[in-house]
Amino acid sequence: MAGLPHIKNNKAGMEMYEPVYLNLFEVTMTPPTGVTGWDQLVIDNIQTVGGVDVEKAPGVVIQSYKGTTRSYLAALPDATFVDIAINWEVNLDDNNSMYVYKALRRWSDLAWDPLTGAMTLKKTYAGGPMTISVYNKVGDITRQLIFPVILPATPITPMTFDYTTGETLYSVDMTFRSDYWEDMSV
Repeated sequence: MAGLPHIKNNKAGMEMYEPVYLNLFEVTMTPPTGVTGWDQLVIDNIQTVGGVDVEKAPGVVIQSYKGTTRSYLAALPDATFVDIAINWEVNLDDNNSMYVYKALRRWSDLAWDPLTGAMTLKKTYAGGPMTISVYNKVGDITRQLIFPVILPATPITPMTFDYTTGETLYSVDMTFRSDYWEDMSV
């Protein structure tokens, strides 16, 4: 019968188009100058990146007339910023130092130090750029998002101590906000 599904009718399959793998990505980010201990080891411990919601659109507004409704796109989008959530594994170096936690804590302390109450200006605590590159199996970049200015938007997740769960590894989450970005793939 004509029109039934068949491998020959699938152009992506016949042309051997490669899928996009979401585990083939790389993150680079530059902290502010006041952050010490930031090196490739911190970047190497990134496990997941989420919240990269760069697909923005206006919301919907509704008008009513005698029990009926009409829908329109709003004049502005709900938000124009992006909150990028990153999860890091935490390891100990040769000096028994939690270098990932310490580097992130130094960055957070630039915005507000909980031990002293000291605060600074955005030009001191903002870092960047952060670049997220998605690539294929041979290393060709297929999408690249650049966030020129990023700042810590949430505190580091606290430790939870628990005797009842076998081997719980310590990881930290931190969210960074960017007011704008460049999407090099569109």
